[in-house]
Amino acid sequence: MRHLILTLIFGLLPILVSAQTDAEKGQFGFALNSSMNGEIYPIRLVPSVTYFNKNSQFELGFGIHPFIRKDQNIYSGEFNYKFFPNGTGNKFNMYVIGRFSYIHNPRDTYYPTTYNYLFLNGGYGFQLVPFKNAYMGTNISIGTFTYNKRSEIPYDGFTEKNLFDSFGFNLAFQFNFGYRF
Repeated sequence: MRHLILTLIFGLLPILVSAQTDAEKGQFGFALNSSMNGEIYPIRLVPSVTYFNKNSQFELGFGIHPFIRKDQNIYSGEFNYKFFPNGTGNKFNMYVIGRFSYIHNPRDTYYPTTYNYLFLNGGYGFQLVPFKNAYMGTNISIGTFTYNKRSEIPYDGFTEKNLFDSFGFNLAFQFNFGYRF
C-alpha cells in the first residue's frame, strides 16, 4: 500500500513542478479538512499541503482522528483534486472534487481485527472567500470503496478478505478551511 501511495506522489510531482511562466505561477498553501464518511464512523481531521495553479488545486494530507474509541488506532492519508470551472476570483466559487483516501484501522478488542480501506469518491462543492487568499468550503461526494480484513480469530464471521474482493458504495461530507500564500 505504501508503494502505491509513494508511486502516486512521485508520479504527480512533475505536474506540480513543471516549468511555468510568471503569469502561470502557482500558489502553495495549507488546508484543514474534516471528513465524515458513511463507512468509517469517526470524524477525521486532515491537515493538508495544497498547490493551486490556474483552476486546479491539489491537496495531500495525513489524517488525525481525535474522536475515536480507545480500542482503535486509525491512520489515514488523503489526496484531493479540486477543479474550479469558473476560477476562484469570486467570493463564492463552485468546484468539482475527486478524492482518494487510504485508512488503516486496527481494532484491539476482544476479537482483534485489522482493516485497510481504499476510497475513491467524486463530488461537488463550493467555497467562500472571506478575505484574500483564505477560503472555507464544503463538499459532498459519492464513491466506491474496497477493504481487506485480517484477523487471527478462527470464527466464520472473521474470515480474512483481500483487497478488491468486494466493493461498496459510500457517501462522504467534507468541510475545509485553507490559506494560499
